[in-house]
Amino acid sequence: MREHQDNHNVQTAAKNARRLLRLVNQLLDFQKLEAGNKELTLEPINMVKFVQVCGDYFASACSNKNIEFSPFLNDKPLSTAISEDFAVYVNGNADALEKILFNFLSNALKFTPEGGKIEVNLLSWPDHIRIAVRDSGPGISIEGQEHLFEIFGQAEESDDRKYVGTGLGLALTKSLTESMGGNKSERGG
Repeated sequence: MREHQDNHNVQTAAKNARRLLRLVNQLLDFQKLEAGNKELTLEPINMVKFVQVCGDYFASACSNKNIEFSPFLNDKPLSTAISEDFAVYVNGNADALEKILFNFLSNALKFTPEGGKIEVNLLSWPDHIRIAVRDSGPGISIEGQEHLFEIFGQAEESDDRKYVGTGLGLALTKSLTESMGGNKSERGG
C-alpha cells in the first residue's frame, strides 16, 4: 500500500474496502446479538478515562473537517487533569461501548458542517450515567427520529441523499446497549 500512496484509485479502493469491512462486521455483530449468540463480558470501566481516550482519538477526525470538538464531564470541560482525579465506574464491555460512542460521534461528524461543533458530555449520578453527543448539524425531523434505531433505517428519505449510510450503526448501538442492560439510546440535538 505504501508504494501506491500517491495513486488516487488505490487509495479510494482501500478506503472502500475498509468501509465494506466495517459494514460486514457490523452486520455480523448485529446478527449475533439478535440471535442471542453473542454474550458480552462486563467489567468495571472508568467512564471518565474512556470518554477522554475516545475524545482524543475523535478530535483528530474533527480537526480534519475544521470542527471544534469538546469533551465534558457533568457539563464542565473535561481536561486530562480532571480525568486523572475523577473516576466514574460502570460495568460494561469496552469494545461495545466504543462501538456505541463511535457510532454516535461518527454520525455527528457526518452531519456537522465544516466550522461546526461537536460535544460529548459524560453526565453522572449516584445510580447511573448518560453520555450525550450534541452537534451543530441540521438536526433530525420527528419522523426521521422514529426510525433511527431500526435496522437499515435512514433519517434522510430522499433518493439523492447527501449523506451516505447503511442504517446499521444505530441499530447495532441499540442492540449493544440493551445487551449491557441499558434501556435506551439517545442522540442529543
